[in-house]
Amino acid sequence: MSRKIIIKNRQNHEEQLELTLEEFKAKFNIELRQAINTYKAHEESKNFLPPHIKPTPDYEQDFYFDLRWNFNNNAQTQYYIAQ
Repeated sequence: MSRKIIIKNRQNHEEQLELTLEEFKAKFNIELRQAINTYKAHEESKNFLPPHIKPTPDYEQDFYFDLRWNFNNNAQTQYYIAQ
């Protein structure tokens, strides 16, 4: 059984959705892409090494490692992950 992600509306806190990860990715595709891009830009801005020396991490994988915090802090949406 896959875990459900509980999404709530920031404005009224009453609207709640229970989604699997795949359902979440499909429903919040635009917000998720924007959040991953924001996360990637923030992480890259912390690395001042020359391009030929910079590591090439998988920012998307890193983003999903702490999905709740990263989505809640990087996505510009009226929803947040409650748990």
